[in-house]
Amino acid sequence: MLRHLLSRCVIPRTAGYRITPRAFESTLAAESTDAQNNNAAAAATAQNTVMYPYFVNRTRFQSLPVYLDIKNGKTRKLTLVRRIEGDIHAIHKELSSHLKDATVQIKSISNQLVIKGDRSKEVREWLTKKGF
Repeated sequence: MLRHLLSRCVIPRTAGYRITPRAFESTLAAESTDAQNNNAAAAATAQNTVMYPYFVNRTRFQSLPVYLDIKNGKTRKLTLVRRIEGDIHAIHKELSSHLKDATVQIKSISNQLVIKGDRSKEVREWLTKKGF
């Protein structure tokens, strides 16, 4: 399945940098518990891959798509998470459990999450910790 998803990715190369493909997979350096059960070739790998049912694409400048929206004369602040692919309900459940006192809403047509208040720093840290 991963090979199929990576075959759809285009890797543009320019003089100064290379953009790596991402396809619903994030890598986290974690303890290798599954490597004990796998064969010796799998145990030699240094990183575990964690598959999530969702993926948050980065922008073209490789930053996370977490934005602060200020409305009603600077009295209402909303945090937006855009560019979500896959199961939006799974990321909603995990993010709302991480942000205990925040109201997280789903915009299913545009695949976005709307969080009440300025929680952009916490959401960016959470996504970075997840490996996005």
